[in-house]
Amino acid sequence: MRRVNFVFLILILSVSCARLKRSVGKSNDVVVVLSNLDQNLVTEATQLYNYVPQKEGLFNFIFVGDTLLDAYQYHHAILLCGTLQDDAIQTLLNREARNQTEKDTITLFKKNDLWASDQLTLILAVRDGQYLDKAFRKYGKLIAQTLEENYYQRVKRNYYISGISSKMKDHLKRYGMTIDISEAWLIDTTYQADDFIYVHTHFPDRSIFFYKEARTNTIDDTFALAKRDSLTKKYYSGDYILGELTVIEPIEFLGLKGLRMRGVWQNDSLVAGGPFLSYFLSDKDTLYIIDGVVFNPGERKTDYLTKIEVIMNSLNLIRS
Repeated sequence: MRRVNFVFLILILSVSCARLKRSVGKSNDVVVVLSNLDQNLVTEATQLYNYVPQKEGLFNFIFVGDTLLDAYQYHHAILLCGTLQDDAIQTLLNREARNQTEKDTITLFKKNDLWASDQLTLILAVRDGQYLDKAFRKYGKLIAQTLEENYYQRVKRNYYISGISSKMKDHLKRYGMTIDISEAWLIDTTYQADDFIYVHTHFPDRSIFFYKEARTNTIDDTFALAKRDSLTKKYYSGDYILGELTVIEPIEFLGLKGLRMRGVWQNDSLVAGGPFLSYFLSDKDTLYIIDGVVFNPGERKTDYLTKIEVIMNSLNLIRS
């Protein structure tokens, strides 16, 4: 249940069909190739943030001039910005694409595996330099969402390469669900009589809980906030949500409608806090909740939270 797929104007680019090298770079790296453009404009238009609880940028932008493109062309995510007068744009866009840019003044092109395998390249082309600012105002959100999806998919691929335990999945079936985890995770069933179980691992500390209850009433934002706080107060030593940093949106997952909450948890007695992600799913007379948290003080948290999301998105309900 990831983001919506966005439609691009996709035109054939003039590139070699030779055997491709594998793309390189950290999952959150984005190489931004530009010549005459304010880097702050790119960041303001395309950077996404998580509150963890401090504001943490999703992408690590690597800004390079177009003359250095050859040195960075194997990175897994590239955003190339330029005008029809720039050598890189002239080389990469075929005649149809250049004509389209001349006509529309601003075009956004997407190409997978341009120079390397598992690579995303976005080309934001304009007729001339006066349209560059407008181009980012027009397409900044779409570029950010596309880079985010690419980042998520890269984290997901790397996670599954690390190996999933069939033994752990079989163990979890007896509690009404499965998720894809390795044997590095531990299962705690202390509160299974309350239909609350959780799995956890360390370095850094991460946990995911699964809970279900009989419920026929509508799930709304107020209920979701209160319900999570009541569960974590009882089973997580008093954790609670910072409401002002919480975003709630409707979702559909596993054919069920519900809510997704993303925000920051805090625990005053433990002097701890960090990001969390929750899904509330309603199935006839049953409410299911799956929730993941990260505690990694002083270090980057977004990558671990994204791995939590990958695991939660592997949820499979075992209905009796």
